[in-house]
Amino acid sequence: MYLVMSTLHQRLGDLAGSAPAPPPDPDLWDRARRYHRRRRVGTAAVAAACVLAVVALVGLDTWQRSPSIEPAAPGTDPALPARFWEPSPWLPGNDGEPVGTLAALIDSPRKSALSLGARPGVVGVSATTGEYRFLDLPDDAHEVDSGHALSPDGTKVAYWLAGETTGTPQTAGGQPLTVTGVAIWDAETGEVMRHEVETEHGLVPWDLLWADPTRLVVRWGHWRVGDDAPDSDQGGSIDRVGLRVWQLGDPEGPVAIGVEDNLDGTNGKGYLMFSPGDSSVLDLVTGERSEWELAKSNYSDVSALSPDGTAIAYPRGNRNPGRLVVATEGGVSDPLVDDKVWAAVGWVGDDTVAFVTRDTDIDPISATIESISLSTGERTELIEAGTFQPLPGNLATDLLAVEPRDFAEPASPWNPRIVAGLLGSAVLVALMWLWGWRRSARP
Repeated sequence: MYLVMSTLHQRLGDLAGSAPAPPPDPDLWDRARRYHRRRRVGTAAVAAACVLAVVALVGLDTWQRSPSIEPAAPGTDPALPARFWEPSPWLPGNDGEPVGTLAALIDSPRKSALSLGARPGVVGVSATTGEYRFLDLPDDAHEVDSGHALSPDGTKVAYWLAGETTGTPQTAGGQPLTVTGVAIWDAETGEVMRHEVETEHGLVPWDLLWADPTRLVVRWGHWRVGDDAPDSDQGGSIDRVGLRVWQLGDPEGPVAIGVEDNLDGTNGKGYLMFSPGDSSVLDLVTGERSEWELAKSNYSDVSALSPDGTAIAYPRGNRNPGRLVVATEGGVSDPLVDDKVWAAVGWVGDDTVAFVTRDTDIDPISATIESISLSTGERTELIEAGTFQPLPGNLATDLLAVEPRDFAEPASPWNPRIVAGLLGSAVLVALMWLWGWRRSARP
C-alpha cells in the first residue's frame, strides 16, 4: 500500500512539473503603477498638510508676538495711553536696545520657555507707539519695594544694581540679588550710568524718585550683618547720610543734601515732599523749606504736590479710599469730588489735579484716572487704567498735560511650550495617519 501511494505522489509531481506556466496577469503592471502613484500622492499630501500646520502655528505665534502697532512716525510727540492693558508674561524684551520715551513702568512676572517658574520683570510702555516690552536693564536687582523709577518726561529709568559685596551678603526677605548700587538707563540712547557702592553685606534700598528730569533722589542704608551671622544679630541697617541727589552728568554720583526726613514724593519740578508728620516741602534749587499743619490724614504714596510746591492734593481720611482735598499753608479745602478717591496722581498746571478712582464691583478691580479743575469743578475722564495702579515713579507725569492717545492693543504672545506641543502633535498625527494609509493602500 505504501509503495502504491508513493508512486502516485511521484506521478502527480511529474505531471505538475511538466504543466505549462500560466500567462502573466496583463493588469499587474498597471496595478503596481497605480499603487506607487497613490503612495506618492498620499505622502505628498501628508507632507503638505504638515508644512501648512507648522506654518499656520508658527505664523499665528509670530502674529501674537509681534506688535500690531505701526512704528511711530519721526517727530511723533509722546503721550500717555488712553488705556492700560495687563501685560503678557511672554512678552519679548528689548535686549538692552533703546525704546524711546516711556509712558509708564509696570511690574509684571516674566516667563520664558527655558524656565518653569516666573521671575520678576518690569514692562515699559512706549509713549509713541503704545508697545509693551520687558526692559532688559543691565544688572537689575529687581528690588521689590522701590525697584524702578521713571523720570517725569519718560526718558530715563532709575533702578538698583545687583553686584558683589566685600563680605557675606544679606538676602533677608527673600531678595535673591544683593543690591550694591544704583543706575540710570537712558530709554532714548540705551546708555547706562552706574554708581557702585562698596558695601560689606549689601545695601538696603529706601528711596528712588526723580526730583525733575535731570535729578534723581536716592537713599540707602547698609545691612549690619550677612546671612552667616547668628539669628540674634539678624536684622537692622545703618544710614548716617540720609537723602542724596544725583545730578545727571555729575561724575561724583549721588551727593548728600543733609536731609534725613522720610521722602513721600516729588512734583517732578525740583520740589520734595515729606511723609505725614513732617508736613513739609523742600525746594532743591533754593534750599527753602515750607511747613504747615495738615488735618489728620494718611496721604503717604497717594498724594500729589503742585508744580510750585504750595499745595498737596490727597485722599483725606484715616484709610484709603478717601475724599479728594487740597491742602495749603492756609488749611485744607472741602472735598473736590463726591466719589471715593484712591490716590492723587499729579497736577496739570496750577489748577487741575489728576486722581484715581476704582470700580470695586468688578473683579479684578478696575481703575480710572480722571482730572478735575479747581476753578471750574469740571471733571474729565482721562485713562482706563485697568489693574495698573499709578504710584510715585511709575508714570511719566509730565505727559498728563498731553491728551491721552488711543494706541492699539499690545501683543499677547502664547506660551511657547504650548506652541511647540501643538506643532509636535500635528506632526505626530500626520505621521500616524500616513503609516495607516500606506498599510491600507497596499494591493
